[in-house]
Order: sequence, then structure tokens, then C-alpha cells
Amino acid sequence: MHMFRALLTAAPLLALAPAAMAQTAAAPAYAPASAPAAAYVLGANDEIEVKVFGQPDMSYKTRIRADGTITAPYLGTVMAAGKTTGQLSDEMMRTFLRQKILSAPSINIEVTTFASKTVTVLGAVPTAGLYALDQPYSVAAMVAKAGGARADGANTVILTRANGQVERISLTDAATAATRLVAPGDTVFVPTAEKVYVYGEVNRGGAFPVTPGMTFRQALALAEGPTLAGSTRRIEVRRGGKPLTKPSLDDVVQPEDVLVIKEKWF
Repeated sequence: MHMFRALLTAAPLLALAPAAMAQTAAAPAYAPASAPAAAYVLGANDEIEVKVFGQPDMSYKTRIRADGTITAPYLGTVMAAGKTTGQLSDEMMRTFLRQKILSAPSINIEVTTFASKTVTVLGAVPTAGLYALDQPYSVAAMVAKAGGARADGANTVILTRANGQVERISLTDAATAATRLVAPGDTVFVPTAEKVYVYGEVNRGGAFPVTPGMTFRQALALAEGPTLAGSTRRIEVRRGGKPLTKPSLDDVVQPEDVLVIKEKWF
């Protein structure tokens, strides 16, 4: 479409090159952009908008083809994939100058649809889905982008890399969760929180989410403590369906443990 348009309009533009050059005389002087290392790198299926300052007829939107190229008016086929928007605009401006199409080209390119680099966020988050890596994101930032872990979500994230490598990261470990960056093709899964069950002589029995390092005493606190008839000296913990020997309220909870507070002996 753009090529067809370019063929129709190329001849008049070249004929009017002096006029075009005069029109762009007031445009900002061309200076190569210095893209930051972390800038988004274009890829197949990304949609970009190219704006040529002072030349609205030369501005357009286009999607990068599977082979990484676009068709640019007056320039023909241009490789876009693998470049930042700054690098691509620099290259196009140099070509305009070399071919004497414009005397002082100024081009701005923006990504309107990020499609080539995405991360999948699944599990116990409000808005699971595909998220564009339009900038560097840590694991914690990507979970936050999906709305954060739900109330029934765990404090742990299972990060599956594009190469199949799996890593379990605690969201309470700020040193890791806040610094470990996700990459295109990664999947971030927030499982539902693992539970500990508290029953017997407690004020509010039920299932409670397990947090890293949680003790049975803390689980009992979530159950609002023992009733007047309950005794913290008479507890039973069942793990894997079997009772533990001499359990203590200061022992660390494991997922699916069952804590039973028994009645006092009078």
C-alpha cells in the first residue's frame, strides 16, 4: 500500500525536491540519536508510526513483516527488526540525505503496538495475559503490572524461561524479585497460596495461607487464638495424614499441615 502510494508520489516529490528542501529548511538540524542500551528493540509484528517533520504525506503507520522489514515511501524495503526506534530513524534520515530527497530530515518513530516481545502472566492475578516488554521489567514489576497477587495468591512466583528453565522466586525476597528481569517468551505464574489448616479449640478455625518461615504459633494467631477451653500445650500436628512426634508451636509450618488445638485438662 505504501509502496503503491510511493510510486504515485515519488516523481512529483523529486521534481519538487528544491521546494521540499526549502520547506524543511526550518526543521531541526539532523543529529543521530543515541539510543540507551535498554531501549526497546523492534521485531516482527510490532506496529510503528513514522512521522517525518514538515512532510505529513511521508508519515505513516506500518507493521513490521515476519522477515523484519517494512516498506517505506521513497526508500523502499528497509530492515527494521533488530534496531531501536532511534537507530531506525537515524538510518532513514541518512538515506534521505544521501539520496537528496530532503535536505534536513527529521524523523520520529514510535511503537504503537508492541507485539514481538511479550511475557505471559498467569495464575492468581487480577488481569492475567500477555504483556509487552516495552521496557525492562523485574519479576515483581511484571506481577504488579498484572494487578499484583490476589488475596488467595501465594507470595511465590514460578518463572519459566523461554528455554524451559524454571525458577521459584519469593515476592518477599526483594533482592531477587525486584531485580530479576524477565525476558521475551518468559511465563510468570502466581500459584494460589498454599494452606495450613487450624481446627479444634480455636476462635476461628479454617484454612490460612502459608507464608515463608511461618510457625504454628503464627498460624494459631490467624485463627484468633485458642478458646478458653483450648490449651496451647495440647496440640496435634498432622503432616501428610500422619501425626508429628512432639510438635511445638514454634515449629515451621509446611503446606497442607493440620494443626489441632485440644481441650485443657482440668
